[in-house]
Amino acid sequence: MTLVADGDHGAAAVLVSRHQGRLLNLFYRYTNDRLLAEDLSQEVFLRVYKSAPLYQPRAPFQVWLYRVAKNLCLNELKAKRVREHPPEPEAEIPTPYDELVRAQREARVRRAIEELPERQRLVLLLHRFEGFSLSDTAAVMETTPGAVEQLWVRARARLRTTLADLLP
Repeated sequence: MTLVADGDHGAAAVLVSRHQGRLLNLFYRYTNDRLLAEDLSQEVFLRVYKSAPLYQPRAPFQVWLYRVAKNLCLNELKAKRVREHPPEPEAEIPTPYDELVRAQREARVRRAIEELPERQRLVLLLHRFEGFSLSDTAAVMETTPGAVEQLWVRARARLRTTLADLLP
């Protein structure tokens, strides 16, 4: 970030290449809208670039970046009230029946995740899908690791109950 603050465009490109894919996945999982996810991902990096001169490394860069992403995502969702979009078809479909079963399962899982309370959903996405530790998730969410662990346990329990018939 100090190189970015000094105007090093190569350093900015490195940050984008390292983090854009994971942010895009996070935004897509959170909004279920690929175009919105791309817009949000770009907006995060615009904010990173603009904030570079003011950046203070109090936490790991990734935590700071995901804090920016979290705030942007929550603001966007509150403003637009994004709802689930149908899953995109895959290039190769084994059989129509298999595709139907897979699509129905995916839709149920997405719906169950979407129905989680916001904080539980964010913990699930950061910890499970993005691979953040509970302490890094707590840093992103600006809360304690204990609170994150409680949210994680509640989210899993709620999903286990909601999706019980899909579990082995």
